[in-house]
Amino acid sequence: MAGRARSRGRREKEAAAPYELVVGQERCRERFVHVRRPMFDRVYVRGEVVVALPRPGTKTASAVAFELDHGRELELATLPAWQTPGDGDRVRLDYLSSPVGRGPSQLRLYGGSAGDPLRTTELPDAISGVAEAPFGWYVGCRDGFLYALDRSGALVWRWQTPGAAAFRSGGPGEAYFRPSPYRLSSNGRSALVSWWDSVWSVSPDGATEWGLRLQELSGRQSTEIRLRWPPQPAAAALGVAAHASPEEIKRAYREAVKRTHPDLHPGDTTAAERFRSVQQAYEALTGQGAVTGHGGGVIRFRFPSAATVSSLDALDTDWLVGSGDGTVFRLSNQGRLVARVRIATGAVFPARDSSQAVVAFCTYPVAFCSQPNLWFVDAHAPVRLPDQYPWPDQLVGSYGNYLLAHPPRGRHLGLIDEAGRLAVQLRCPRAITSVCVAEGALVLAAGALICLEIDGLSPLTRTRIWRPPFTRGGFHEPTASGAPTAS
Repeated sequence: MAGRARSRGRREKEAAAPYELVVGQERCRERFVHVRRPMFDRVYVRGEVVVALPRPGTKTASAVAFELDHGRELELATLPAWQTPGDGDRVRLDYLSSPVGRGPSQLRLYGGSAGDPLRTTELPDAISGVAEAPFGWYVGCRDGFLYALDRSGALVWRWQTPGAAAFRSGGPGEAYFRPSPYRLSSNGRSALVSWWDSVWSVSPDGATEWGLRLQELSGRQSTEIRLRWPPQPAAAALGVAAHASPEEIKRAYREAVKRTHPDLHPGDTTAAERFRSVQQAYEALTGQGAVTGHGGGVIRFRFPSAATVSSLDALDTDWLVGSGDGTVFRLSNQGRLVARVRIATGAVFPARDSSQAVVAFCTYPVAFCSQPNLWFVDAHAPVRLPDQYPWPDQLVGSYGNYLLAHPPRGRHLGLIDEAGRLAVQLRCPRAITSVCVAEGALVLAAGALICLEIDGLSPLTRTRIWRPPFTRGGFHEPTASGAPTAS
């Protein structure tokens, strides 16, 4: 019975439409859909041709090519060999990382568009990131070192993260806590690395240029606790019960003001004193007054920020550092703070376009909080990501007028406009395993090969003029209401 039920479910899934437009039907037009066995798993766009491939390991089928405009199948043998523009003899670096603390990782060097590596080398532990260097690459490793490799894959130097030499691991799980270049970025010259809440700039010759902690950039945080204790005298002054609700206290205060305000009783010489007593009673009961032995008040705690580094990026000659408390710091290449932007409360991550340039910053949403958490660098204020795609790690990238959102191997994807609205949402009966964007077209593999025409969608980079407060000299803290304030 269970076997027949599984077979029936599989047949129903295969018989279902290959996709459904849930949102944005007026924005989309179908160009073509191809369904065949074995199913499509990966898709690429090269010029005006779509190349679709079956699942890796499939022996009964090979790549298939189609016209991007009309979906007509093409003979692969008649098409020119593809090569990424500008590849030529350029050497590229790829890697296969091991789990943290579980042995070496492989680095592979490829020449141009060649499929076989020119050289394979190893690093002792998991790889945390790779960034371009003037001589080759910076490679972060969880063994605590930043490795500098030249274009032939040879080691130029290695830089050790402060604190890594003194670290002693008591078991496999503790390897995660070894200080290391956990996040890595490059401006084409120096490398910027971070561990926990610390950031260091490393020169092309492996020397530490400067280092700092996020506490030095954000200052000390302030938290208030409002207190109410033995309230009988203050309550009696307003004529309310000792444990009256805030609404009852406010109503009683307004009535008492009418009875005692000097402007309303110009002939009463005691009005000023009585009004002052009413004011003090109200502040005591609402926790706005100073702490005393018979009223209420506020205790303020000031403590250093405990935020960690959530992202690193380069902008011209400056650095962009995202923190776990929703703040973006812009630093000069000497490590001087030149701008600070508080977006929301959760950890900050960048959204990038197809050239990997930063176009927006978004933060993880906080439970029971609906504050804006997406801010484009050329926008005047932040917006809120839609409820269907609230997480930064679901944002694939920026394409024309939209952010593309897709949970890994999820069965749906969305296009979000720059006002934070869900403009298009697509659902498929099977997992969406591959997505790519052409000019005005979205191509995806979800068992079937699907191509939709969508206005405003483009893989071309869009020039964005960074606006305050992201520019140098910009400082922004959200108000209690969530409205932006800048100076």
